[in-house]
Amino acid sequence: MSEIIAEITGNSTWVKLIITLVLIVINIIAVQLTSKVLFKTIRNTSTYYNLRKRFYYTFTLILILLIILVWSGSSLDLSTYMGFISAGIAIALREIFTNIAAWFIIIFQKPFEVGDRISVDGRSGDIIDIKLFQIVLLEVSSAQYGEQSTGRIVHIPNNYLFLHAISNANKGFDYIWNEIDIAISLDSDWESFKNMLETVANKQALHITSDVKESLHEASKRYMLYYKNITPIVYVKVRESAIVLTVRYLCETRRARVTEDAMWQEILKGVKELEAVKLI
Repeated sequence: MSEIIAEITGNSTWVKLIITLVLIVINIIAVQLTSKVLFKTIRNTSTYYNLRKRFYYTFTLILILLIILVWSGSSLDLSTYMGFISAGIAIALREIFTNIAAWFIIIFQKPFEVGDRISVDGRSGDIIDIKLFQIVLLEVSSAQYGEQSTGRIVHIPNNYLFLHAISNANKGFDYIWNEIDIAISLDSDWESFKNMLETVANKQALHITSDVKESLHEASKRYMLYYKNITPIVYVKVRESAIVLTVRYLCETRRARVTEDAMWQEILKGVKELEAVKLI
């Protein structure tokens, strides 16, 4: 046995093979232990899967680097080895690091907070939680369907802050501009209809006028906001053999559908009294 040990230790190839096998075993154990720890601490299946894969890739990259160093016979010092390993970790886990960096920006700069309604990468929703790696939204439908809650929970990585434009309906100014298009025939009395629309819009928006002015004043302290006119307005244009009147007015972020419903009811009642107006 002593002769075999002496033979192995005296042969650099055998030594490198043994070291390689030891590194492979350590890598397998590290991967399994990491998977168990992640499984016990992370409830979300998607997050667990992605993190497990990234740690697996990281450990594999480190293993490959170490095996290369063993078989190359390099005399590089420990600091150089650590430099290679650190670079490998940074590349393999770059999204995790960018998520953490984005989390710091979200927490300290506060581009949005829990409760805000945001839109990012084609999805909109109300923020219900901000985690270290992701933003959790309660999804809402598109503006076409009234921006009502769908009941679905959406997880968005924090690093989307760097990759996509994020709109916030609550930050700074607490109101949004909503528009309603109404088409009437070319032979309709559009002037009378326009007057009726202005009356309806002012009736529905009147109760928030003072609140809007106060909110705009507060927002102007933080942002370069300037609205010359915040009262409802009706625009007129001709499109595809029809006269289209657009009612533009301010409303609270989550009341666009409610105010639009109230206005349409008033508009339909008013059209009955205007015999010279025909909706298309």
